[in-house]
Amino acid sequence: MIDTHTHLYDRSDDELKTVIADAVNAGVDTIINTAVSIPTAKIVLDQYKRFPQNLRAAIGISPFDTNNLADDWDGELTELYQSQNQKIVAIGEIGLDGTNPTYPPIEVQMPVFTRQLEIAAASNLPAVIHSRGIEKRAAEICRDIGVKKAVFHCFTGDAASLEYIVNNGYYISISGIVTYKNSHLRELIHSVPIDKLLIETDTPYLSPAPHRGKPNQPSFLPHTAKEIAKLLNINEPELTAKLKKNTSAAFPNIY
Repeated sequence: MIDTHTHLYDRSDDELKTVIADAVNAGVDTIINTAVSIPTAKIVLDQYKRFPQNLRAAIGISPFDTNNLADDWDGELTELYQSQNQKIVAIGEIGLDGTNPTYPPIEVQMPVFTRQLEIAAASNLPAVIHSRGIEKRAAEICRDIGVKKAVFHCFTGDAASLEYIVNNGYYISISGIVTYKNSHLRELIHSVPIDKLLIETDTPYLSPAPHRGKPNQPSFLPHTAKEIAKLLNINEPELTAKLKKNTSAAFPNIY
């Protein structure tokens, strides 16, 4: 199995060894380690060099981290990609958040988002999108800029935005939220085309049941897969095979 979205940049090498070993023992052999800033992008790339068998790197600036950027931040991100492009599977986590008042205003988030989409399009890399309360607009911007592949990570939007996203050829990534009894994702999962479905842990956040409330780990990913298989009424090996195929299509550089 492949965990398509984690944040491991704050882990020591000893902690990473344990995280990876636990994941492999649970059947998760590949983990996309996702940055949220220039400093964390440098860390995930360095971690990839030390754990290339299991880790992959995605680099980008999240909407939360769009305040107080250096004037040449986009040049630094582009240079980082160009010097390390064989190690990078996506530009992300990037995006827009219209629901959380602790995030910078949308007018601050927007130019950073659009510029990074341009970098993704020019680099022919998928974009990993954080989109809360503004999912359809984020997808429209991806389309207008010409981003061919985008993954709407930890999707929590509504049916209309989901339909727009998949109709434009983009992917929906589902987190452990789907295991929560009152989550609307339990119904919405039936509207995701099986070839556009991905799963993730979003480590260290949003642990699936039965680990809800604990720090998340890539080793918890099978709980999400098991619940989705149950909801979709397909067997787990069949779902796992489909997810692996989808992930390879969404992230062509993953292997």
